[in-house]
Amino acid sequence: MLESELGRLKIIGLGPKGINNLTLQAYRKLKQVDKLFVRTDKHSVISYLEKEEGIDFITFDELLICDYDFDQLVDEIFKQLQDNLDKNIDIGYAVPGNPLVGDKLINELLVKLSNERIEVIPGIDSLQLLKNNLELDSNSVQVIDSFGFKSEEIDVEKDLVITNISNQKTVFQLKKELLEIYPPDHSIQVIESGVNYTIKNSKFLLCNLDDLEDIEELINFYIPALTERLDIGLDKLGSLKTLVKVVAKLRSPEGCPWDLEQTHLSLRPHLIEETYEVLERIDLNDTAGLCEELGDLLLHVVFHAQLANEKDDFNIEDVIRSISEKMIRRHPHVFGAKDLDTSDEVIEEWEAIKATEKKSEETKESILDITRGLPALMEAQQIQSKAAKVGFDWKKIEGAVDKLKEELEEFEEALIADQKDRVREELGDLLFAIVNVGRFLDLDLELVLHDASCKFKNRFRYIEEKTINDELNKMSLNELEELWQKAKIKLEEEKINEKSK
Repeated sequence: MLESELGRLKIIGLGPKGINNLTLQAYRKLKQVDKLFVRTDKHSVISYLEKEEGIDFITFDELLICDYDFDQLVDEIFKQLQDNLDKNIDIGYAVPGNPLVGDKLINELLVKLSNERIEVIPGIDSLQLLKNNLELDSNSVQVIDSFGFKSEEIDVEKDLVITNISNQKTVFQLKKELLEIYPPDHSIQVIESGVNYTIKNSKFLLCNLDDLEDIEELINFYIPALTERLDIGLDKLGSLKTLVKVVAKLRSPEGCPWDLEQTHLSLRPHLIEETYEVLERIDLNDTAGLCEELGDLLLHVVFHAQLANEKDDFNIEDVIRSISEKMIRRHPHVFGAKDLDTSDEVIEEWEAIKATEKKSEETKESILDITRGLPALMEAQQIQSKAAKVGFDWKKIEGAVDKLKEELEEFEEALIADQKDRVREELGDLLFAIVNVGRFLDLDLELVLHDASCKFKNRFRYIEEKTINDELNKMSLNELEELWQKAKIKLEEEKINEKSK
């Protein structure tokens, strides 16, 4: 090798798959460089070079799954390449396909290094192999490398091929980006080059990409064009009208089979689950997660409105109009001339207006009529609060505590007598009495019990962490209690430290 050629970076295209797709120039350069870096060793050419040619290499696969953003990853790869160039040796950086087609990292390297220190050896790009197998019109296809992929670069009116996907982390990132511009049930064709470099296909819905198994060899995604972009309004993703159109499309004859099967009743458990997921994100102070979960909850509102609209019952505009009218009507101190200065006055006025509204409804008779389907703790608390407003209540918390003690004694008597029906009844009375005590303390019992459950889970998780394999079920109760007390102390200390920050 001539002295003038030392200290140069040779960026080498490996082609789409296999030694037969490697150009002669690329093959020669791979054997000539003093040190070889590869973007991923999941390309079959790399396996061939290692086994058949005895060529050593350094792969960036570990870097690709690190928690780096694109710029950090570019900087880290550049640093490693630059460090070796500074040693005045000839190094190679081998990438799948053609380095001049869609690889953002190469573009960044070309910017960071002077032209005289870089030589690019093109390869056959993946589209050459894919377009024949998929019968694609290359003039209407976008080909983008998975590295540094961003949704804003995509024209959804064209077919899209995302190349050189080497790990699940990239799959997760791609799914997140693609969901910004494609509906969750959009079809994704997963393509890998199999034995003898033939194409093997499998299809996933975009929302199910997480089900893609471990990636042992490079794969590509083929994503068909979203031909109805203008009708659905995907150019205005922040609009409620767009969501309404998306849901209507899902419920159309050409829509999703699962969505077409749903009814108001079938969606009930999903609605409850989504509501609790919103509450969980609030508890965790996870604003990004809260944004996502509120979107899921909004989807249910729009979906139920669509179901009603199909039967000419009401539509989403009726839902919005109804709540808008209610908010204006129940806030005369904001939208009218009434003066209310405190939160208590606002609540009192709200209840008065609400009571007036309910008088016009024929079915309302009892003051204890509340929303059906509430969680039991919340239902008990609301019932007691309504009864208390008409004077059916203890004057002080001591009365509620005495009642709690009384119910505990009756429960213990039923337990001793081994009367199952009575035990069940007395346990219910005991729970109801506990709710009454909590109400006097102005506590939300749903959240109190939720916090207690979280505390139990955290302590139990500590016990699990201190055991290995299946040791947990072999430990005695005394041993478990000892770990439980340690967990209690440790978590209390963490709680105190967190408060002191």
